Amino acid sequence: MGITTAIEKNSSNNEESQNSANTVLQFITNGMIEKKKYDLHFDLGDERNNELLNNKQEQEKFNKKLRKKLSIEYNIPEDKIIVTNPQKGSYSVQVIFATDNFNDKNVDINTLKNNCNDEEFKELKSLKEIHSTLIMDGCKLSPDMLDSRGNRESGWGENEKRGGFDYYPPKKWKGFGLKVLGKYDNGNDDWITYNGNPNEWAIAYHGIGSKLGYTVEQATENIYKGGFKAGNGQACQNHKNINTRYKPDPNDPQNDHSKTVGIGVYCSPMPDVMESYASTHSTTKINGKDFQMGFMMRVKPDKIRISESNPTYWVLNGTTDEMRPYRIMIK
Repeated sequence: MGITTAIEKNSSNNEESQNSANTVLQFITNGMIEKKKYDLHFDLGDERNNELLNNKQEQEKFNKKLRKKLSIEYNIPEDKIIVTNPQKGSYSVQVIFATDNFNDKNVDINTLKNNCNDEEFKELKSLKEIHSTLIMDGCKLSPDMLDSRGNRESGWGENEKRGGFDYYPPKKWKGFGLKVLGKYDNGNDDWITYNGNPNEWAIAYHGIGSKLGYTVEQATENIYKGGFKAGNGQACQNHKNINTRYKPDPNDPQNDHSKTVGIGVYCSPMPDVMESYASTHSTTKINGKDFQMGFMMRVKPDKIRISESNPTYWVLNGTTDEMRPYRIMIK
């Protein structure tokens, strides 16, 4: 049996969703911008939500009605409307208008609901929220950095471990996958698994703000390609390192942090710390709105230096040998 990675987990139980996700990525790669992609939330009740999520035939019937209705409302061929990425909770889907012949200002929740009185479309009146996803349009991330299999905004998991450390899920955040499968260790993806294998890495978070001296997309691209760089603020430098699993590099005795934390790049196993840092250092403006941004990453367990005074701070050397971001986070 093959190893299931953290990126694959979100879609491995839904082959149809996986195929749609690949289609979405293809449209992005071909220049489709995110203002034509919308998240729609339907308040259908728990029983109906579960039926749509667990019964592919019912799901397709509902999605087909949605495509037909949107086609009528916006005069767009049904084959140019993609409904994908079903999420639990309220029944939530992403809709992509795969055509340039579309005015995004036409999308209005009340108009859509009011025009669903016909029996065929009556269930669509349960639409309760519609909003656009702005990350691609606002941050202009290069499509060759992204992997839609890593996209997630729910189902983060509870009471689990990664790399032997407790995992704290980033609830209420949206995650956009970075293209990392096969990128490191000669293609060995053990580091990003969630099956407890000896080579699995722990999960940590790193908040980013707009006061960087360069843009968010530049920061992301630089980190994706070359890793993080240690900053000037080294508050835990002289603190005792309490990670008993820490292993110094025998080839570099000057960087032995068995006793003290030393200089490095800061991250945290707690998403609240990411949020606090992103808020303190100014939010990022996208299309006139303020967003908090950060990275979800894997860090090598035996290279983490943990401050005795503040164990929510982890310090590593910042290179991809110790820290690997695999999702950009937005809230």
